[in-house]
Amino acid sequence: MTGIWHDEGNGLVALPAQPYANEQALHSSIERAPAMLPLPGQPRLVILGREVQLGNGYADLVAVDADSGRPVVIEVKLAANSDRRTVFAQVLGYASYIYRLSATAFEELLEPHVTVRGHATVADAVAAEVGDGSFDIETFRNGMTEEFEKGNARCVVVLDAAPTVLIELAGYLQTVTNDRLDIDLVTVMAYDVRGSQVLVPQLVEPERALAASVSPSRMRREAKPTSGSASFRDSIDSADPSHRELLRQLCDWAERLQSDGLATLFTTVGKGRWILNPRLPGQSRGMFMIWNDGGAYVSPQRTVIQAEAPNTLARLDERLPGQIGQNNYLKCDISDEVLALLRSAYEESANRKNA
Repeated sequence: MTGIWHDEGNGLVALPAQPYANEQALHSSIERAPAMLPLPGQPRLVILGREVQLGNGYADLVAVDADSGRPVVIEVKLAANSDRRTVFAQVLGYASYIYRLSATAFEELLEPHVTVRGHATVADAVAAEVGDGSFDIETFRNGMTEEFEKGNARCVVVLDAAPTVLIELAGYLQTVTNDRLDIDLVTVMAYDVRGSQVLVPQLVEPERALAASVSPSRMRREAKPTSGSASFRDSIDSADPSHRELLRQLCDWAERLQSDGLATLFTTVGKGRWILNPRLPGQSRGMFMIWNDGGAYVSPQRTVIQAEAPNTLARLDERLPGQIGQNNYLKCDISDEVLALLRSAYEESANRKNA
């Protein structure tokens, strides 16, 4: 049984689930952290808009898969809402509407929503959210165009509790739909633990027929980040000899961050390029990325630095005016002094967490 169990000394007792105040509370939680949804394939979802009009209805949340460009509709219903029985009819209606859109039409539809979030385009919104070397804007745009040309979409139904009738309906739809439409059912239960709300998401997997084999188009998607720095370090020998010393210096710097508990390293391998991302512990984002891409480069992530290490950002702007942007390359010499300053950002972030 999924849930939270409390040790009361003489045995373990299951904590009772707590009702949500309203659907908007669960909407907001998913909007802030879509990564909580335990979906097959672990897609990196980026929320683009809330209450988005799709035909005659309004989808609770519209997102996009950062790796494939596939549109994703998320519909939230609580057990107390009698409309939950019709939730699959709702999402199928939204999928039908998206099926008729082109990527350009989707961009136009979402433009006011991404603008409110401070971005000019869907791709810009994804770039700002992902913030690591696995994202390439042109690759994403091409992928999104292909997804819309094929009529692909994903629908995620989120409930606080899933009655048997909806589980059976989800299983049926998952069996009869093809790989153009993914349908997922997720429950997110809330618990009160010492005065704090704790959310427990669970993917509901009904009994159903074996799915068709993964389509070649899915297999061709770009590799996702892998843990560690080994593949990045191995790639240094293939770099131009004039760049190898700096690449090794940067790799050593990143590995020291990890050994000191300031970062967790991930490497992304693309077409002739390797990106080392020292992610903040427990997060999927880092403040600086190291590129082996025809040279040795350091790419700052200003929005992350601003959120995690504002004091260091002020020092960086003073020391490197105009260089701490979003996904650009530093143009200065990467000296020991500069690396020490970059490390300070990770130290400040850690100190803020421990304060």
